[in-house]
Amino acid sequence: MAPPIEPQEVTSPEPSISEGPQALPAAIVIEPMSADTLNLANGDVLSGRLEQYDYPGDTSWNRSDIQQAFAFNSQAVHQIRLGDRAKTTPELSPSMTLQLSNGDQLSGIMESLDDMVLKLSTSFGGTLDLPADQVQWAVFHRQDQSYLYEGPSGLDGWTVGEVNTAQLDGGQWAYRNGSFYATKAASIARMVGMPDRMQLEFDLEWKGSLNIAVALYTDYLQPVSLAEKDSEPDFGGFYSLQLTSYAVNVLMVKQKEPLQYLGMTQTPVFRQGTKAHVDVRTNKADQSISLLVNGRLIKRWVDQGGFAGQGKGIRLVHQGQGSVRFSNLKIQGWDGRFESPPSNRVQSPNDLMTLRNGDKLVGRVGSATAEEITFMIGETPTQTPHNQIEKIEWGGVTDTLRPLRGGEARAHLLGGDHLTIQLRRIEGEHVHSSSPLYGDTTLQISHFEKLDFVDAPTTKANGKQGAQP
Repeated sequence: MAPPIEPQEVTSPEPSISEGPQALPAAIVIEPMSADTLNLANGDVLSGRLEQYDYPGDTSWNRSDIQQAFAFNSQAVHQIRLGDRAKTTPELSPSMTLQLSNGDQLSGIMESLDDMVLKLSTSFGGTLDLPADQVQWAVFHRQDQSYLYEGPSGLDGWTVGEVNTAQLDGGQWAYRNGSFYATKAASIARMVGMPDRMQLEFDLEWKGSLNIAVALYTDYLQPVSLAEKDSEPDFGGFYSLQLTSYAVNVLMVKQKEPLQYLGMTQTPVFRQGTKAHVDVRTNKADQSISLLVNGRLIKRWVDQGGFAGQGKGIRLVHQGQGSVRFSNLKIQGWDGRFESPPSNRVQSPNDLMTLRNGDKLVGRVGSATAEEITFMIGETPTQTPHNQIEKIEWGGVTDTLRPLRGGEARAHLLGGDHLTIQLRRIEGEHVHSSSPLYGDTTLQISHFEKLDFVDAPTTKANGKQGAQP
C-alpha cells in the first residue's frame, strides 16, 4: 500500500495506524451542519430546528419535511447540538479564563473581585456573579497580545487542496461557525507568516480514529504525496507533525532527499478522550519543535541537521480516518519560555500568583478591580496590573464535580468554554437556567455549541484544562 498523503511512521507497532480509511456509522460523524441535531435516549438522531425546551416538560422540534412541530419528553433528550445562529450580543475580547470547583471553565473580563464575589463580564450571559471561594485558577490573557493569525472565520485566504489517491476517498474541509470540519481525506493551507520562534495553538475534536498531519513552515499550499514527493511541483523543505490515536511524530520533508523521521513517541493522550487542545512551539535557533497537549509537554524534537522549514505557511491534512473538527487556531511569536499548566492547589493554604516575568508570589488574593489585583504577602498588600500576571492558583478549593441530575446540562460554548446549568426553558434566542454558582441566568443561545444532558465518561479531562491563552 502506498503511504498516505502525510504518512505515519510505517514501523509503528499499532497496525491500525497505517491501515486505510475506515467507514464510520453516520451517527458518530462530526458534520458541519447549519441545522440542529437531537440525540435521544433510544439512540435516534434527528436533524431539524429546536423550537422550545422545557424541564419538566417537552422538547418541541421542527423539520422542513413536516407540517408542524412535534414534541418529545425532555427526559428522553441526551444531547442537542446547535447549528448556526446570528449573534445578538457584541463579542468581548476575554481578559481571562478561569476554572471553578465543579469543572466549569469560563472566559470573560474581570470587573471586580472581593471576598464573596468575582464579577465576570461574558459575551454569552452578560455579567455573572461567581462565588469567589469556588474559583480554582485563572489564566490571564495578554493585553498586548497580537496574533499573526486567529480563526478560522471562513474559507477566505485558505487554499483547499485536492487529495486524490487510490487508497483515500477524497473530500474537502468545510467551514461552519468558527471551525473546519472533515469527514474524508482533505487538505487546507494558508500562508500566515510564521516567525522564527512561534507558538501555534488549536483545538481538535474527533470521532473514530485520529489521523491528522500538520505541515509547518511550508511554502506550498497543495498536499504533498510523500511517496512521490520528488516528482511533485517544486516546494521548499517543511516539517510534517503527525498526530494519531496512538503516537505522535515529526517528519522533515525535502525534495531530492530521504524523509527524515525525527522520532515517534507513543502516547495515550489522544486515546483518552475525543477532544484536545494542541500547542506547538518552534525555535529555529535551536532547531526544535515541541508539542504540548492540554498544557502538558508530550515531546520535543531537535533536527540535528539544521532547521529545514523554508516557508511561512501551515497545511492541515486529514487522512480520511474518522471525522474531525479543527478550531480556535492562534499563531503568534513565542518568547521561548514554557509555562506550567494551572493546577488545583487543594492541599495548600496559600494562593500562588505567577507573573509573566516568571516570578512567583505566595500569599493570598485580596481584592481586584478591572485593572489590577491586590495580593497579600503576609500583611503586606501588593498591586499588580492584569497584563503582568500569567495565572493565579487558589489554595484549598476542593473539587465538587458530580454526575448530572434531572434537567441539568453541560453547556459547551463556541470557543471552548463549558458550564453546568439547570435548564428551565429554551425559547427563541434565550436559555433560561439556574445554578448554585451562577444563580438565575438568561444566556444567549447563539454562543452555544451543544448541550449534553448525560455525562460523558471524561467530562473534566476533555476540557481545555491547562490551556494557555
